[in-house]
Amino acid sequence: MSTRHEIITDSLYAAIVAWAIDGGWRETSRTKVAINDVWRIYQSVYRRVESDDDAVTALQKCLIALVEQGLVIPLKENNREKITLPVAIWLQPTVTRVKRIVPSMPRWHHELYDLADAWSTATPKQRIRYSTINRWLVSNPDFTPVPLRERALEIFGTFGQETDIAVPEKALDGMRSGPLFGDKDRLCQVLRAFHIPPPLLTKQPLEKVGGGYLHRVGKGNLLVVVENSATWWSVVHTLPPHHNVGYVAWGLGKSFTASIHSIADNHEVSEVRYFGDLDVSGVRIPYSASHIANNNGLPPVQPAANLYSDLLAFGHSWRGTEKALDESQANELVAWLKAEHQRPVAQLLTSGRRIPQEWVGFRHLRQTKEWHADLV
Repeated sequence: MSTRHEIITDSLYAAIVAWAIDGGWRETSRTKVAINDVWRIYQSVYRRVESDDDAVTALQKCLIALVEQGLVIPLKENNREKITLPVAIWLQPTVTRVKRIVPSMPRWHHELYDLADAWSTATPKQRIRYSTINRWLVSNPDFTPVPLRERALEIFGTFGQETDIAVPEKALDGMRSGPLFGDKDRLCQVLRAFHIPPPLLTKQPLEKVGGGYLHRVGKGNLLVVVENSATWWSVVHTLPPHHNVGYVAWGLGKSFTASIHSIADNHEVSEVRYFGDLDVSGVRIPYSASHIANNNGLPPVQPAANLYSDLLAFGHSWRGTEKALDESQANELVAWLKAEHQRPVAQLLTSGRRIPQEWVGFRHLRQTKEWHADLV
């Protein structure tokens, strides 16, 4: 059974810790507490009874007990009144600081030599990206400049790990600090990549379709809608000389489902071809838009079949960020696709995996012609 002295000592220590935490102490390193503060805290927890020692002696005994337990360390000097109490005490850490383990550095590509100085202080998130970019650089890659998200997908979708990167094409989104990511111009120079500006608005009043944008590319009656901005840019800049496309629109993800009604105002458009990610949202968007178009007498929304063929042939699947569908749900959505694509896409959706559309990027579109059949 605890004695009165032990109870008072425990109460004093708990009160000192609480006071220090209220003052901002994080408990992982020692902190100094002046004796005046110790005395005030002591008076808040101590209620003297007749059999007790005088207050100073009682406090002194409490501090001795705490020192013996390794909870505090006294400063040796006495205070100015020369009483037998220290000027202050060191309150020892209550939480053990986890020793940070710095993994071994890779052998740096010459364009990344300066990262050696930043490696020890980099965050785990930065180190993963530094080392993955380094692996890409030493692999003798094709340095043809491409949109940044296409390059990110190439780097992290090929040399990264699914356990480290949730969405490879967005692996560099939000990276703003450090010797590489803190300098946007240098990052793009090292990656041989460029940012995509918002699409130019070239026609009134059809400059806006909900949240997406139209770009006039010809006099045809076909509207091509592309889910993501990087692929939108790549399609616009690799169109063949002859096609039936009037506009290429950036669908801006889910916005296309709401903006499909706007096509009614454009009598030049007689058909819509859609190309997006092969994941739950990427298939649900055109599936829903197609039903809206059919129910409202709008031009039909058809899949860009050859672009999807290329995506399935050349893209690498990655773990998805959405809940996997059951077989019946998947089969309902993929019914919008061409028959030859339905089974492999349904397998993606039921396994919780995805293929980002950026795999069919600028270099691929420039080097192949099969997808031109989607433009007639």
